[in-house]
Amino acid sequence: MATDSSEPRVGLIAKVGVFSVLVLLGTRAALGTYFNFMEQSEKERKIGLVKPEALMSLRAAEGASLSSGSMPIDKAMAQVASRGRMGIGPALAPSASRDVAPLQGWAKMPSEVPLGMLADAGPSAPMAPVVDAGAGAPRGPVRATGADGGARHP
Repeated sequence: MATDSSEPRVGLIAKVGVFSVLVLLGTRAALGTYFNFMEQSEKERKIGLVKPEALMSLRAAEGASLSSGSMPIDKAMAQVASRGRMGIGPALAPSASRDVAPLQGWAKMPSEVPLGMLADAGPSAPMAPVVDAGAGAPRGPVRATGADGGARHP
């Protein structure tokens, strides 16, 4: 019985292994790209080409209501642009009470009101800052997991 005592061909084995891995990775990338292309084309066919009838009818109804009525929207926009908000009425005029609490946000996370959003009240009406929306300081000791979520108080 004859035995082969030659050394294994390590270089050839490594080349075949690297080639096999590259072929597998290339095949996976090609099949993944093909799958994504087919999926996108199927979505386009099923969803993209369908006209949204309900949305189109809603937009048509909204357009009709904006262009009709006591004053069409384009005339109202022109009027606001030419005269400003002061002569339009109480619904659109800036607040005369200078109540800026809604602009300051949540009491636990207050923010400053931008100066451009404040109505000009003249030099005789200084505005007092609103602190914590009138909630005041808590009574008793405050724990980090208390009822206010551990918020800092002035």
